Amino acid sequence: MDIKRVILIGLLISLQFLEGKSLSFQHHDWQVVCDNAHTCRIAGYSSDNAKYSVSVLITREAGARKKMRGEIQLGHYGEADEKLLKKFPSIFKLQMFIDEKSYGFISMKKGELIASLSEKQTKALVTSLSKSSKIVWKYKKYHWELSDEGSTAVLLKTDTFQKRLNTRNAFYKKGTHSEKNVLKAKAIPVIYVQPVVDDKEIIIKDKAYIEKLRGELYVKDEYCFDSEYEENFTFYPLSSSKILVSRLAWRAAYNSGYCSWVANRKEPFNSKLIAEGDYYVNEKKIGSVSNSQKGRGLGDCWSYEAYVWTGKTFEQSSVGSSGLCRLIAPGGAWDLPTFVSKLKLRIK
Repeated sequence: MDIKRVILIGLLISLQFLEGKSLSFQHHDWQVVCDNAHTCRIAGYSSDNAKYSVSVLITREAGARKKMRGEIQLGHYGEADEKLLKKFPSIFKLQMFIDEKSYGFISMKKGELIASLSEKQTKALVTSLSKSSKIVWKYKKYHWELSDEGSTAVLLKTDTFQKRLNTRNAFYKKGTHSEKNVLKAKAIPVIYVQPVVDDKEIIIKDKAYIEKLRGELYVKDEYCFDSEYEENFTFYPLSSSKILVSRLAWRAAYNSGYCSWVANRKEPFNSKLIAEGDYYVNEKKIGSVSNSQKGRGLGDCWSYEAYVWTGKTFEQSSVGSSGLCRLIAPGGAWDLPTFVSKLKLRIK
């Protein structure tokens, strides 16, 4: 028995079911992120030293007889990639090879550089990941090679989360068990949002008012006050009795953070910290506090979270990331949420 199988058996023994929760797990060049609805998204990447970068995304919802969906994205970050892609036509065909066997072509648009894999190609890809394989997409003399380092551990983790171990449709550890006990999909939570009364900033010039409010906020959330920054607050109307209070809390090399509170317009303020994030009102006057942070200065990977106004408070509406920092695309390769929701307008 080779060392890779020994490691995987040990991992299998140590894993526990995570029903009812989200999941985020990475091993080498692969990761899996499963959201609160139990949909799992598996992302794989080329190795760090690859000449041309590539990434794949395999998505499967929870529940029996759910099919896998596969996508591929070619790296398009930086001058070298731009120079290469200028040579390509607006639509070109990539040929997929696994261990030098062709699995057909994929039509790719130069303006998008993301394409779907066929069902056959997706199944062949997943099957190849259960062992050491050479996975390559080619166009003329150029080729993009996908790393398989870490894939088996990630597939095994996904099977465990979705309770597919030893079933016919497992990603990695296939068997003869039926799918009657696999993890079921969970309903996406619905958040009823309430439009804010106005999207314009409130100008408050009463220094005594601001000083009293600041004193309360400082006592409750001291870390939001760094002496390096100005003491200026911004105020936004939420309802006839509630306001949003925001201020810059910290700044780093390539990220910054704002603290945002809900408070009563009049004393007692009864302030409550929502999160570190910027306030934004969309065209439907739905107010949200969102926070997105770069994983590194290059901006090829991000994390995010958002909260929406419900009429009484801000409720978390999304959490996720764009995947690993692998120079696939500006802003990151994929959307990998750990928490998703549906927004509905509250009927008065």
